[in-house]
Amino acid sequence: MQFRFFAAQTMRTKVQFDFYELPADSYMSLRDSMLVHIDRFRAAEHQPIHTMLAIGLADLAIQMDHTWPNAVETLFQRFGQSPESYPTLLEVLRMLPEENNNYKLMTDSFKRESCSQRLQAATPQVVQFLLNLQCPTVQARRKVLECFLSWIKYTNLQASDIAQSLGGFCLAKTPVVSLRMCSSDISAYQPVIEVILSQLGTLRSKFETQLSRGMEVALDDEQDSLLQVCRIYVEVGECLVPLVMTQCADAQIVSILQVILRCTDLPSEEISSIPLEFWHRLADEVCRHPETDVKIDQFQGVYLELLSASIRRCTLSTTQDPFLADDEIAAYRQRILGLVEDCLEVLTPNTALEHVLKSLLGGQQNGVVVQEAHFFVLTMVASRAEVREGSVLWQLIQSLPPLISATAPEGAERVDGAILHFTKKTAIELLGNLWQWVKTRPDFLRSSLEMISMLLMASDPPNSPNNMLERTKQVQQAASMAFKEICVGGKLHLQDLVPQLTQLYVSTIALPIRMHLFIVDGVGAVVASLNQEETFRSALEHLVTPLVQGLNTERERPVVLSEILDRLTTIIRQIHIREGSAKAACVGHVAAKYDRVDGILVLLAMFFLLYTTQILDKMRQLISSTFWPVIRQCLAQHPADSKLVEKSCRLLKHSMRCVPDLFKPNLSDVARTLVTAFQQHQHSSYLYSAEILAHTYAKDPEIVPVLTELFNQLSSIGLQCLMHSKDKLEEITELVEDSWTSKRWSVAIFVQQKEAVEAIIAFIESVLSHIGETFKLGRRYADESKAKIGQLLQPHALQVAPGFVQAIFRLIAGVPTKYVQDSIPSILDHLRSAFSQEFPAWLEAALTQLPPSVGSKAELQKFGEHIIRGDDQRLYEAIQDLCYRCEQVVLRSRGQADATVAGRKKK
Repeated sequence: MQFRFFAAQTMRTKVQFDFYELPADSYMSLRDSMLVHIDRFRAAEHQPIHTMLAIGLADLAIQMDHTWPNAVETLFQRFGQSPESYPTLLEVLRMLPEENNNYKLMTDSFKRESCSQRLQAATPQVVQFLLNLQCPTVQARRKVLECFLSWIKYTNLQASDIAQSLGGFCLAKTPVVSLRMCSSDISAYQPVIEVILSQLGTLRSKFETQLSRGMEVALDDEQDSLLQVCRIYVEVGECLVPLVMTQCADAQIVSILQVILRCTDLPSEEISSIPLEFWHRLADEVCRHPETDVKIDQFQGVYLELLSASIRRCTLSTTQDPFLADDEIAAYRQRILGLVEDCLEVLTPNTALEHVLKSLLGGQQNGVVVQEAHFFVLTMVASRAEVREGSVLWQLIQSLPPLISATAPEGAERVDGAILHFTKKTAIELLGNLWQWVKTRPDFLRSSLEMISMLLMASDPPNSPNNMLERTKQVQQAASMAFKEICVGGKLHLQDLVPQLTQLYVSTIALPIRMHLFIVDGVGAVVASLNQEETFRSALEHLVTPLVQGLNTERERPVVLSEILDRLTTIIRQIHIREGSAKAACVGHVAAKYDRVDGILVLLAMFFLLYTTQILDKMRQLISSTFWPVIRQCLAQHPADSKLVEKSCRLLKHSMRCVPDLFKPNLSDVARTLVTAFQQHQHSSYLYSAEILAHTYAKDPEIVPVLTELFNQLSSIGLQCLMHSKDKLEEITELVEDSWTSKRWSVAIFVQQKEAVEAIIAFIESVLSHIGETFKLGRRYADESKAKIGQLLQPHALQVAPGFVQAIFRLIAGVPTKYVQDSIPSILDHLRSAFSQEFPAWLEAALTQLPPSVGSKAELQKFGEHIIRGDDQRLYEAIQDLCYRCEQVVLRSRGQADATVAGRKKK
């Protein structure tokens, strides 16, 4: 049995992919052999073999095209004369339309069109056969219906005829593909819809019977059946959304909504996730009406129930530590939050808030997991609701700090202790999302920050187990994010707390950088909002001082230096000043305070000095005698650390852009340093710095010789590196992204790293665009300067373009990434514009790089015509088709290789 199935599968695969290898005089003998074999395996125990041969026979009919013009007639003559052969006839007939639309079948497009015409002509005979066929069993009826649905797109049947064909079938045993056809025109297919809806009653009765034993028991014993019912009802609902809108009070429609609602509320992630898209579509339809429309009122009851179901589905398990739960649980809860958002669209946030708060009040006795689920849903609901003085939400808000700061009971290392900690974490997240509410009550704002500050300062006892450490880490991460939200939102009410906030900032500097940056962001926002000169200066000093100290003591640790620079950047983003203002003077004062600090400390001073022009002489001295030497020392001390190099070069960029005149005297030394550093380590940051130099000083005649020498040396180093690494460019994607020449086009296009290939494609298209501009000279809108550059580039590009076109099609044959697939049409468009006469010959040679099974010679000629002369859409479609065909060939080859390896292992 197993070997026969393998033989049938191999036959199908050969017809699907390798039909071009079969001589034309062997077509008929292969057809006759397959017709004999398929009927031998029509028995139920051979169904897999029978199906595989039916697919192969349908593929053969399409591939043979005019060599077998009467395929349907042949099938009826051979298998339509005896009921015993009807299963074979139905199986092959079903596969014919399906395979004609299966683009994994490597056949020519004109063969598909020809097959479609023959199927259209044979439709009356097939439909008449199906309508008159007597089916003694459910399995037989299912086969007939599946075949009918496969052919239905070719028919001109009236809705009543389709309804007649569906009558008597059990919806749970048949596909509901016909519903999608009905959804295109609800009124025209009303008889079909009525038949389908009439069959849902039986299905619902079965569903109710299963659930009557209890949800958990039903899921344990009947999960597959429940899953099938859910899919059928959701499919019906999605296809009949317009009908749901117009007949929402109809008993059958109400029944559909109730079943889908119950499926959404089942404690199964797989089942309850299926209806989410339906509820989103329905909410979108409902909200197209004005808010006063009666339809919103009609659906509010459903969405209130759905909101309650969302809370239940977000409830954590009482037997598992939520801090150790896998990512799927977190992703599922986020999907449920999306459902909550749909509820807000129908109910309005204020109505939803009242409902959730009422549910929370009524469910307090059900334990902490229920409380946590309400908090989690409120992170979405309450943040959207209007701030109201008399809202019940204030009672909840005031209860959050005591809950969060409460001491965990004994045995907190157990699951119940973990759930309590997780509830605190969710409460903290809720508090952060309620910053619009909290900021309206300054006293509560302060107490909330005090409570969060205590959490940020907390630490675990020595030798705590890993699970306890993980809990603290996640709670503190939530606390740092809430701290930032509250500080940013309530900064104008927190200015007198700046000393305490800066002290917290210093005390928590040992936290992981991803946590501490939120604290820096929050404190920086409050400091930046200060208007009083002396207070602002003092607060800024308190922020700067620990960073200065860290830069001085951690100069041998590049990772720490990078984190300090990240904090500094976060502070700078918060400060917005005007030249000549008192705040600008304060910044200058803080910067000057560190003008004599040795080493890398001047990096910090320079960040501030860039924001004021009041001490230019001091800055000029700092740049020449201290600042630039420190940058150079930093690059020399940690040349291999790409992260620190990138941050140093970023500072260099800001300096050059903000004070180009003051930096100008150092450019020769900068250029020499960049060349020396690039020789040692090919970091792309050096090339980016050279690019900034060029953009900033290209129009300065005094600096042009420096830039020219810099370009020549960096290009030489970069080219040598690329030549040495031509077989492993993926290892130097940073360099490829910023430096390479046209001679390496055919190699560089194979780079997989997205940022690098983006730069490569942009460079190629820019070169070809300049060349294409040469053909526009003499016209009204020609860009002469661009055309002159194109004339210089054209001879060089002409040398590499033929091989480059072949490289593109080798890339297509190897299945490039989606981004590259989408970019290839644009590259080819630029190529055919830049070299219109040469491109057809290049393309003809390049198409030979594709696997033979991708298409016949005639099919490839058609592709070539579309690529050479087609508009943008035709060109895009041709490349997408070729990429898909090549992908199928690669997948087939990979499958064969896997099967070979598996066979060897078995031996």
